[in-house]
Amino acid sequence: MEKSHNLLGNFQQFVSGGVYGILSVVFGMLGDLIAYLMYPGYNFTNNPVSSLCNGPGGMFFQVGTVLSGIFAILFVLYFIGSVPAQNAEKLRKIALLTALISCISFISLGVFCGREPTIALIHGVSAVISWISGICYITLFNIFMLRNSKYSKLLVYFGFGVSLTLSTMVLMFFLYYFLGLHIVIIILPLLEWIDTFILAIWYLIISIFLILKKI
Repeated sequence: MEKSHNLLGNFQQFVSGGVYGILSVVFGMLGDLIAYLMYPGYNFTNNPVSSLCNGPGGMFFQVGTVLSGIFAILFVLYFIGSVPAQNAEKLRKIALLTALISCISFISLGVFCGREPTIALIHGVSAVISWISGICYITLFNIFMLRNSKYSKLLVYFGFGVSLTLSTMVLMFFLYYFLGLHIVIIILPLLEWIDTFILAIWYLIISIFLILKKI
């Protein structure tokens, strides 16, 4: 495990993790924006985020998602490397594992995206895995920040709010697909977009903190 500490520590020497976080948001949101502008009749309340890959600008959505996921991996590696190992080793390992699973699954969303049944199934499974593992690592990141006086408590509370909204979306997803509660489909697309923007804001704020506080 000492080698793991050294690798994460050495990773911090290259560039601030805040840069990676900002690039993750920029590429992800830019791909979404271009795909949205090229999608005639797209409706935030009726169409889920991933349906953008079925429009004329689907390639931009896919490339943006993949690049966003790659930079997200660099961001989480840097952040976890900045967490003191004392008294948090088990949490660090869990945070690292769940963060990597979430980011890799997110990249899969961009790679496997389309109407073909097998592709759609892989996309859907990847989305659920990314959401659930994302809730885990975001919650742990908030715990780490709560223990670090350099981070604002408001940021921590906002982060727990992100975990809560993601959990709500996952709950709604399971209520619809596994329990047949079709009424929740009315709010699922909009809730997915709300979570997308909230998560992007969370990434941006943490990234700015990493840069300004030189963490």
